[in-house]
Amino acid sequence: MRVSPARISAFVISYNRAGLIGTCLRALSFADEILVVDKSSSDDTRAVAAQHADRVITLPWSPTVEETRAFALSQCHHDWIVFLDDDECLSPEAARFLRTELAEPRADIYALPLRHYILGVHDERAYYWPEYHVRCFRRGAVAFSATVHAGIALLSDRVMQVSPDAGVCIHHLSHPDVTGWIERTNRYTTRPDRARVPHDGEDLAAFAHARIDHWLARTQDEEPDGYPAAVALLRAIYDMVDRLKTWEETRGLDGTALFRQLCAELDAAHEGMRQTRESAGSLSSYAAIAVRRLAAALARRSMDIG
Repeated sequence: MRVSPARISAFVISYNRAGLIGTCLRALSFADEILVVDKSSSDDTRAVAAQHADRVITLPWSPTVEETRAFALSQCHHDWIVFLDDDECLSPEAARFLRTELAEPRADIYALPLRHYILGVHDERAYYWPEYHVRCFRRGAVAFSATVHAGIALLSDRVMQVSPDAGVCIHHLSHPDVTGWIERTNRYTTRPDRARVPHDGEDLAAFAHARIDHWLARTQDEEPDGYPAAVALLRAIYDMVDRLKTWEETRGLDGTALFRQLCAELDAAHEGMRQTRESAGSLSSYAAIAVRRLAAALARRSMDIG
């Protein structure tokens, strides 16, 4: 007896990805339902998404996808869920695998290899390959939370890690340049609810050296000035920024409040100087008047004597 294929919902959370969202959604065309949750894009993302998705829902902007995934899941109608970020695109082999696999699923959760393109390049010698991310599951097998980089809880142990050998992967077009990496690093590490880098009480300099060594050790290229070394350093920079922000919080530093306090002190000091100058000016004026009066009196006296 032929098994009826599973019904599949696919969702993508988007923000200002007009250049990528079409390819992202086109690769999901095997799904029975495609939903886009757009976080108030200011470019043409929604218009492009509307050409490929069954529904486009607009929400207010928020800094990370984790804050929106639970809502997106609640809008899906079917029991099998495929989800992508708006900078992720399934390979044709991955789309074919999911469509075939879900006809007779062998697991509740599927983790697919992610091919990162950092600075526009994917290099299998770099620290990030292979890296697996859950992007398909049976409803109820996964729970979403808002925790950055730790927002997916697995509720089933029936997990399949799909091999990349047959070309199955997700192309992650994540960071076109160093500027984009730094911007995202700052945005993610600013979120209070995030998975933080453990530091085991290391001093700051020791931590920084250890993280550089950690990511370089995961590369398969010994060239000190090559692409794998560059992206390992970028990855270590994320860890260092995260560590410094934790250090800042632990010490209760609030630079904005401290600047206000310093400005108030400077304002008070300058106001005191202004009042001193005005007082000195007033005294000088009184002295000048007294001198003029004395001179006039002497002149009158001289006239009287003469």
